[in-house]
Amino acid sequence: MHFPTVLLTLISIIQALALELMWSKIVDSDWLLVLDFQALIGWGMVIAAFLGILQIWVMYSTMVMGFIWQPQLRDSIVPFIIGIQQFMLIALIGEEFTTLWLYVLGSIFISGNWVSHSSFKRARQDPENDDFFGNRKPATLRDFWPAITIVLILVVMGLAIDMTQNQTWLPVLALVLANAVLIYQTFRFRMLWRLIMGLNVASQIAAAPEEEVDEE
Repeated sequence: MHFPTVLLTLISIIQALALELMWSKIVDSDWLLVLDFQALIGWGMVIAAFLGILQIWVMYSTMVMGFIWQPQLRDSIVPFIIGIQQFMLIALIGEEFTTLWLYVLGSIFISGNWVSHSSFKRARQDPENDDFFGNRKPATLRDFWPAITIVLILVVMGLAIDMTQNQTWLPVLALVLANAVLIYQTFRFRMLWRLIMGLNVASQIAAAPEEEVDEE
């Protein structure tokens, strides 16, 4: 089955386009080089967009290379939707902060969590993934509360900025929170990657003939 290779190629192309768009935004935005609140907020959005690009890549890489699961047609369509969301996130970076940026970021959190949950659900059904899922219970609504809370906080902060018309400390607070969450989730995927790779190595050693294990 060539789907994993095709999916990773598709994701890499979309993320490359997002990076190119972000670089163009930085080059064309002279206001980012001025030492003021607008530049601080702007760089906060740029860093968050960059971390989001990295996280989407890490998420798909982990799901495709770490597990065996049955793909569906939607798995080849969803990356385009996430790509459009990322392009919107980068396009909304401007000298004047807009709360629509927070709402788009929240929608990316929703898409990312839906993709990972859907993939995990199908990966659980394949016996070859029993090393990982054997001692883990299926996800419940409680497991989604952290993601739901993050999205709600982004929406509430966006509404607060709209109502107060604050363009200084409220946007900075929202961006600090967004970047902190993205960094934390990246480290979570790093831990998951190490766990999966460790299980795969252990399975290969267990399945190898005794002579090969002795030679190692």
